[in-house]
Amino acid sequence: MTPASQSALSIARGAVREGLAALDGFGELLGSRRVGPKALERARADLGEACASLGTAICSLASIIDEAFGEDEAARASTSGLCAHAIERARVLSAAVDVKGPLGDARRRLALEAAVKRHGTELKDAVALCDLLAAAVAPAPTELDLLDVLEQRFGVSGRAETSVHLGIDAIRPAPLVADRHLFGGLVEVAAAHAAKRGMASPRLGVVKWKDGSLLVRIGPSPRGSAAPRATLEIPVRGDVPGTLEVAKAAARRAGMKLEIDAATGAVTISVEPGPPHAKAERDDAPR
Repeated sequence: MTPASQSALSIARGAVREGLAALDGFGELLGSRRVGPKALERARADLGEACASLGTAICSLASIIDEAFGEDEAARASTSGLCAHAIERARVLSAAVDVKGPLGDARRRLALEAAVKRHGTELKDAVALCDLLAAAVAPAPTELDLLDVLEQRFGVSGRAETSVHLGIDAIRPAPLVADRHLFGGLVEVAAAHAAKRGMASPRLGVVKWKDGSLLVRIGPSPRGSAAPRATLEIPVRGDVPGTLEVAKAAARRAGMKLEIDAATGAVTISVEPGPPHAKAERDDAPR
């Protein structure tokens, strides 16, 4: 990407984050019984403007992502559908906030709080996938340890209402060259897919190849397997149209591959930093 396009991408992502921050702030005000109706009315007007700005920011982000994916028609179709969904969620949230009536009435306030929570969560789930695509537009591959990436992203429990406990069978060192935000996002999508397929105790295992590439598998726990070496709590977001296609497109853009086994629901993420046509030889057994 050119410096100008990178700057535009950063500005659009920043504007989206500001909109989500305004949503979180309003939600906290609604939940605090110390905040009176007048303060809430002012905050509600501000959030209405933030929702409109958020929709504009998502449009800008969608345009940048669409251009970056170039001739990948499948990716562009996924991007278009996802961003249209996110913009619609912002519109629905804005409409819910704009419902007229004094907020001094307890029932009205509780109804608004429930609506903001429901529609706000839907919006955040869609924006999280938009951000995954944005990370793929200009990935920043870095030499990392796979376990460090996962622990830093998912090491704090209790952040999501719905989550899945993912058993980790990998051991250190598990070197990987990837963008940490993109890779972590792909693992989150894969773990959520496993949970929605009904896997009670999904496991993450790694195969390392001599050329430095990795095959990461998130799938059912093998029969008779020992307890995992570690367990991480992965958030499970609500259903967003085209989630898996978006994740595949993001992986392709960054030189990775995300595949799904139709029979078992297992998801594999291939990370190949070496020459694309080099013959891969297995370095060790799955861990």
